[in-house]
Amino acid sequence: HRYGAQVTDFMCRERAHEVFISTLQSHRIEKEMLVAEQEKEGQPRHVAQIRREKSSLPEQESNVLSSSAATSGGQHQSQIVSNSASSLSAHPTSLASLCPYRGGSNINIICCWSAVVGNEGRDVTIKGQHHLRDLLVRPLNKSKGCPLALTAKYNSNLSHNFDNGPLDEAVEITICNRLIETEVEFEFAIIDNSEFDFVGTTSFHCSLTGGDEISVPLQARIYAGGVYNLQSVRLTVLKAGSTAVPYLFPLQWTMVVEDSVA
Repeated sequence: HRYGAQVTDFMCRERAHEVFISTLQSHRIEKEMLVAEQEKEGQPRHVAQIRREKSSLPEQESNVLSSSAATSGGQHQSQIVSNSASSLSAHPTSLASLCPYRGGSNINIICCWSAVVGNEGRDVTIKGQHHLRDLLVRPLNKSKGCPLALTAKYNSNLSHNFDNGPLDEAVEITICNRLIETEVEFEFAIIDNSEFDFVGTTSFHCSLTGGDEISVPLQARIYAGGVYNLQSVRLTVLKAGSTAVPYLFPLQWTMVVEDSVA
């Protein structure tokens, strides 16, 4: 999306620290210009102004600048998170502070909003806040849902001449352990589908350490044109001394295949 409203920018964790640093630098430049203009015109500086400058927080600014150095230059999120030492002095809105690699896995967010509504022929702006508490962003040892994340990489729009035979299209399924400090043992299985087939390793047993992932290359065999949901994966999480828990995923992997002869 385009970064329009400042509130949206600030709530986007990838830009929160960048927006804060930009605002801080603009404020400092404006303050320096004002001081230079007063000195040029020979105006005396107020005692309150001198006191405010002396009571400023250089330590906070140094922490902000050090955090800015860690996040400048378009570094990836993984590089920022891996720098656990610099995250100790990072600004609260930085990625390193919001999602530290080590530490709590929950965050709290205050979402500010505003809306313009009509009231007796006049436009009135109303404002409010949503307090989102205990959002699980990086589970360490347990998860309320499935501890494994499932994604797929494939071409969603295809054209094929089925007079030459069925279509075999590459599909890469990636399974990631969402838990950071806990190993997860599971079974992978493809559920049979009457409309298409998967060719390759359709079932196996595996164990992933915290934060690790595995990719499964498959071939989707399509026999006719149409719209297909390739999501046919069942993951069964195995726990020692506990009942195995199967998971099915509602997110569709849609593939549209057009018959080039029709």
